[in-house]
Amino acid sequence: MTSGVEHTLPVAGDSDEFVGRLLASQRGIHAFLVSLMPYETDLDDVVQQVCLMLWKERDKYDPSRPFLPWAYAFARNIASMHLRSRARDRNHIALSPEVLERIAFAREGQESTAEARRVALGRCVEQLLPSQRELLLQRYESPESLKHVAAATKVSAAALTMRLQRIRHALLKCVEQSIAAGEGAS
Repeated sequence: MTSGVEHTLPVAGDSDEFVGRLLASQRGIHAFLVSLMPYETDLDDVVQQVCLMLWKERDKYDPSRPFLPWAYAFARNIASMHLRSRARDRNHIALSPEVLERIAFAREGQESTAEARRVALGRCVEQLLPSQRELLLQRYESPESLKHVAAATKVSAAALTMRLQRIRHALLKCVEQSIAAGEGAS
């Protein structure tokens, strides 16, 4: 099924931006569909159908609006159609459209909250002192153990743990304040 998509990919223009948004959103679309699809065996086919439909309907997308909610609407509809067609088979569970709608609504809310928190966290990390950002990078983006990072920074593992705990607490507080102030939206 992917061969049809490969032949229709764009080479330039606004389509490149659309492809970028689609590729950046695929994990979110997949996670959204996981919450709607009771059978993992159907998931890849439905994800491909959604991506293909999004591509076909790309001219209707308004780039000034968030991409994921637009994509979720297609995903919800395609999942619903797929589940209705599978309901004819006695071995498959049929969820009512109302249940699917409730699940989709809850999932969309979770995604928008998670995205707001990611944006706020990025802003909060930028506000840290350079030494704090460097310590976070050393600890979380390096394959080195806590003891190795502690030795490299010439502090004990306990002292490093305490520093990291303070930084994480400051980030949590900053993110919560940003979200409460409505600054998590991009």
